Amino acid sequence: MSKRSPVATCLHVIDRTIWHIEEKAVAFGVIGLAVILIGNITFRFFNSSLASTEELSQFLMFYITFLGTSYAARTGLHIRMSMLSDAFKGVARKILSIVIAAVCAAVMFYLTWLSYKYVMKIASLHRVSPILQIPVQYVWMVMPIGMFLTGIQYTLALGRNIISPGSWISYSVSLDSAPDAFTEQTKRATLEAAPEGKAQGTTQDTAESSAQGLAEGAPEGSSTATPSTGPASGPMDGGDGKGE
Repeated sequence: MSKRSPVATCLHVIDRTIWHIEEKAVAFGVIGLAVILIGNITFRFFNSSLASTEELSQFLMFYITFLGTSYAARTGLHIRMSMLSDAFKGVARKILSIVIAAVCAAVMFYLTWLSYKYVMKIASLHRVSPILQIPVQYVWMVMPIGMFLTGIQYTLALGRNIISPGSWISYSVSLDSAPDAFTEQTKRATLEAAPEGKAQGTTQDTAESSAQGLAEGAPEGSSTATPSTGPASGPMDGGDGKGE
């Protein structure tokens, strides 16, 4: 097994550390939101309701959204336009992946700075939430944190594209090995919806059409071998194959 370089080891440690934090944080946020909503619905059966649940659920949604942004960047789940990356191969695709990762990282760090300034401005106004009376800057602080973590994820993707062969969407997701999800889903749905035996017939028709196209496109005088679909030529049943 090849030994990692110091740079690759550092990137790997950062990636794993952030991944564990994000995964647990998002998971606890989703579980907490589910518990709050289910509890509120349960209380309404008894003609009662918790006044703070709506506000707390909004805070958790805010929290899940911005931490989930970084998690989605690591797992390559963000919506992306793949037309250019599908058109390019080899070095051109790698250069494109480096440029995309660098631009995304720069944008995320810039948004980190803007959101931090916004949170500091809100903090100077001493605003609190209407029901829980929580200073809102403590809630909105997750916005620059999420942007900063997302910027780190794209920085890791940039480093992975530089030090590793191939093209990478993120540190852990390779663009070269990632299948076209839309194409694979379309093929699977077509095969599942087709009646039994139709898929084989479609494949055979395609092969016959290809053979016919090759025969028509061959130069005049050249022979094109085509597979025989009927029985082999020879003596008829019951005969000995000799002329009279």
